Amino acid sequence: MVDLKVEKVDSPAYEKFLSENPPADPYSLPQFLNAYREVLDREIEYIQIIRNETPVASCALFTGTRMAQKLVKLMPIRAYDGVHFRSLDDSKVQKQEYDRLTALQVLEEYLRKHFSFYQLVFQPGLIDIRPFQWAGAAVVPQYTYIVDLDTFSPDNYTKSLKEVLRSAEHTGLSEGKCSVAELISLNVLSYERHGRKPPVSQDALSRLMNRLNGAGLLQITCVKNKSGEIIAGLATLRTSRGSYFYVSGTNAQAEKGASHLLYDRVLVAEKEAGRSFVDFVGANTPTINLFKSAFGPRLETYFKVRRANSFPARLASLVKKI
Repeated sequence: MVDLKVEKVDSPAYEKFLSENPPADPYSLPQFLNAYREVLDREIEYIQIIRNETPVASCALFTGTRMAQKLVKLMPIRAYDGVHFRSLDDSKVQKQEYDRLTALQVLEEYLRKHFSFYQLVFQPGLIDIRPFQWAGAAVVPQYTYIVDLDTFSPDNYTKSLKEVLRSAEHTGLSEGKCSVAELISLNVLSYERHGRKPPVSQDALSRLMNRLNGAGLLQITCVKNKSGEIIAGLATLRTSRGSYFYVSGTNAQAEKGASHLLYDRVLVAEKEAGRSFVDFVGANTPTINLFKSAFGPRLETYFKVRRANSFPARLASLVKKI
């Protein structure tokens, strides 16, 4: 890999690469990362993988320390880490595959050399992560559902889903809009109902979502009952190409069909807006999987990788998840 090198770069260089090679997902966009860095006080290291002075890939790493060990960790409520590659035309598929494989190999070598522990979650479509397996990293398959909007139609819903939607409308459920604060309240209730702690505080999530909303990345949709009470809500992260589910919540007393109607309205709106796909961001929980599968999505695999590169890091990963 003598013709490839990894270099730390500043934010403008990172932004320039992404402006020339637009990513499909929003999780590594400068607006998104700037909101995370400022609201959650995160350290972000920008790197590029370069061949003969030409950047072929770029990524942003969330770094930190534990027990004096430098780490690469996952950002909270960030679905994919995003290693983005330069755009090539369709006639250069083989070259693109070669670029990806060799770039990931030097990336893994860089991470192993500079960090005592790393973990990343690659976006769907990037499935050749053998360099991480070759290096001994733990590779965990994950799953998500993606709806292709060019072929999407409510006519393709399952029979049972159509019946639930008709019943929901008959009982007076309807689409509406809600504020960031109202959605966060529903989100907190959902976590409490399942006995779990939210990944970030309400205050931090509020400031983060307001920043993303101000940057034009966020769209919030809700469902109200016939009394006008907000009982379900969903925020999607939007790019020009597609949308990704981000933060959601439901009231414990929500009428049957509220979440079904919410998903239906989001899918229809995104198709009308001219986007190509909607990523449900997750299909790993059996009950949620059955619910999401009724909307006719395709199943996609993505991968989480993690590796402890020092004895203290291996010990810490055994005692407590980093």
